[in-house]
Amino acid sequence: MYEYSAEEGHEGILNDDAALKELFGELAQKFMDIRKRIVKFDHQHLTQMVAIPTTSGTGSEVTPFAVITDDETHVKYPLADYELTPQVAIVDPEFVMTVPKRTVAFSGLDALSHALESYVSVMASEFTRPWALQAIKLIFDNLETSYKYDPAHPSKEGQEARSKMHYASTLAGMSFANAFLGINHALAHKTGGEFGLPHGLAISIAMKHVIKFNAVTGNVKRTPFPRYETYTAQKDYADIARYLGLQGKNDAELVDALLAKIDTLFAGVEVQPSLSANGVSKADFEKSLDTLPDLVYNDQTTPGNPRQPRLEEIRQLLKDQF
Repeated sequence: MYEYSAEEGHEGILNDDAALKELFGELAQKFMDIRKRIVKFDHQHLTQMVAIPTTSGTGSEVTPFAVITDDETHVKYPLADYELTPQVAIVDPEFVMTVPKRTVAFSGLDALSHALESYVSVMASEFTRPWALQAIKLIFDNLETSYKYDPAHPSKEGQEARSKMHYASTLAGMSFANAFLGINHALAHKTGGEFGLPHGLAISIAMKHVIKFNAVTGNVKRTPFPRYETYTAQKDYADIARYLGLQGKNDAELVDALLAKIDTLFAGVEVQPSLSANGVSKADFEKSLDTLPDLVYNDQTTPGNPRQPRLEEIRQLLKDQF
């Protein structure tokens, strides 16, 4: 019933079928139910996992996460356990010089979301944010050039851009391995599975809507991690904009500048950030609204979001993407 899904251009972490049967034998469909069934293994492994990424996006070579897909329902189930983290990562840009441009775009935007979400996560800290900031800058500076690079006509500029994107992916992975993600990924896990979209594309479609949702101000905050008393994501996004050298008179204007820069990046890698522009019919989308909000709410990545969404807010975020 369950099989691993290696999304287009992405690596996954594979475990044997017996482990999955044990995890899902009692129909554990929520992340916390799955998590309870994971055995704590002896750290003295008989074998060591060496990960060599061949795309620049997931950061799975340095993260404790994996995603499996129910082949019948197309629902994606994220898993998280530090036992899934490889012992060694070999990050060699030579492996990504011939990656197709479509994969470069989608995987690069996935890496951008890893960095953005981990920077504003409720679990972010002074130890994780430097990795995220460096990854964000590298991606904005290099993704378009990396996308336009033609392996048939090599150029030093293009090769350097692909190298820096490869490093950015790992840096973003190091950040979200410790700070976790948010509802950009929760939404993309469910829309990607429901409509058969590449993960990076689903991420891109949700990205700006999530930033706008998170960048609110006020004195009331809903989150399971009470590290602060008010919403702070607007300031965090503004700090990212300042690091990128963007201009604005206040935090709100800086967030708008960041959103505009994301628009420019989308155009540069030829991504159309809406469900309808990528083949999703209105009838199929409206039908999905009966099930997707609850799935998004219960996704493993939702608790890390700086603003915890209500079901009706998730429904609106889905509608905004269409």
